[in-house]
This record gives sequence, structure tokens and C-alpha cells, in this order.
Amino acid sequence: MIKFILFISIFITLCACKNEAKKKPVKKDPVVKTNSLDSINKTPEATLINFEKNKIKNEVKYNNGLIIKWLENGKGAKLKSGEVVLIEYRLALPDGKIIDGNQRVDLPFIPFMIGFNMQTLGWDLALTELKVGDFVKVEIPAYLARGSKGIPGIIPPNSSNWLYLKIVARVSPEYDLNGIKTWTFAQGVETEVIPGRKNEIEYNALVSTVSNPSVLNTYRAKFPLKYVAGQMNVVPGLRKVLSNVKKGQKMYVLLEANQAYGSRGYVDLIKPNESVFFNITVKDIRPI
Repeated sequence: MIKFILFISIFITLCACKNEAKKKPVKKDPVVKTNSLDSINKTPEATLINFEKNKIKNEVKYNNGLIIKWLENGKGAKLKSGEVVLIEYRLALPDGKIIDGNQRVDLPFIPFMIGFNMQTLGWDLALTELKVGDFVKVEIPAYLARGSKGIPGIIPPNSSNWLYLKIVARVSPEYDLNGIKTWTFAQGVETEVIPGRKNEIEYNALVSTVSNPSVLNTYRAKFPLKYVAGQMNVVPGLRKVLSNVKKGQKMYVLLEANQAYGSRGYVDLIKPNESVFFNITVKDIRPI
């Protein structure tokens, strides 16, 4: 399950509203070199139990129960909710056993949207205390991790988590206008346009807000959504984004309330005036 939550996450949006703003290349802050997690044994039996020995430069204990230990210090401003960063990480239990990490998906780092429940609350709380270049160990208490339920066979009930985390870079949105922000991590390919016919876009989406990690997850349900230009079955900001996507495109989209569900919200899933995060993969585009 952790690997699944994991990603899904490689994705963000480009190309919305071509006529409203100039497209910009995705930018990221200069990478600040730090120690790497590569030295950790990558087999399932690997442990982090002694990894931090004689490496901790400073430590902060927070009122919410988090403990952050810096192995390397970054530079610049602290990260904020609604920003995307590239991270390298290992997640472990207090016995030092590694249970997850970007190495499990053979990627040197992965993109992460801060503040929108891509992982447990402890992750988001920790990230807003960090800077680009920080290399830390975060000790997350159980109630900010998987709580009393845990994950059967992976995380025992009431277990704290150890998160070793390196902030590689901050990624700027390629489009940022009128309450729509997009990032693209897989460009996709052009599809044939047939004069006189509309295209149906089939896509998967993981949708969350600051208050709700589980608004929608079609990846898990294996039931993708469909959209045809002109239909009103998606919110305004998403209509603009989907009008310019390509087959295979993987993107993150962050919509402010005015481009999403506004002052009404959506039943008990989205609060009034709440921003909404979409993690999207375009499966297919076909004429109808």
C-alpha cells in the first residue's frame, strides 16, 4: 500500500489554458548537495538503526510530538504547503527495518506535494519545517503516522515511524494563473485530431485536500474518469487543464477554491473555500 501511495505520485500538470498565459519550463531551485541515502543497504533486510550515529548536527522536539534531527542543513526559506519538492527518502520502523523508499521504485528521487496528504500528517508537518538541502531524520509518533490501525504485515498498530528525508530541490509550477497551478513530470504524446469529431479523455486521478486525504482515488478503484470538451462533469479549473493534455501525460494540478468547488464545497468531502490537489495520469485520448 505504501508503495502504491508512493506513486501514483510522479505527476503534475502542464499545458492548461494555453491562451491565457505563457507556458514556462518547469524550474527547480539549485540542488544543494548533501549526504546521500545510497550508502544504506537496499535489500529488504537493511536497517537504519546505526545510520545516524555521530552524524546529528542539531535536533528539535516539537509540541506536536515530532522530533527532527538534522544530518545536513539546507539553505533559504522554509518549505510551504502547496509547494512541490523533489525528495529522496527511506521510511523505517523503530527497530531500524526499512519498509519503504524511493529506491523501491528505482528512482533517485520523487516529487511530493506538501500539505495535501500524499502521505501521513507527520510528513506534511515535518516538511514545512525544512529547507532545500536539508537531510534529516524525522521521528513521527504513531498518531501522526498510521495510528492504532497500522498497515497489516508492514506497520504494527501504534508504531512510530522513522523517516530519513533529503530535500533535493523545490520545483516551480510551469503554469500559475487565476487559481490554477500545474506541473508535468511525463509529457505524453500527441494524438490524432479528426476534423468534426471531439476527443474523449480517459484519466486516473488521486484527489485530496488539506483536510481530506481520500476525496477520490480512481487508481485504487481501477475505474478511470472520462471527459469530453464542453461537458460540465468536472470543475472549471480542471476543464481548462484537460483541454490541453496529451496521452500518457502525468501531472499535478493544484486548484484554488474559485477554480474548484468554491464557497459551497462538495458534500462532506471538500470543505467550503478549500483548495484541491489532483494527481493525474492521462490514460487515453480517442475520438468519439
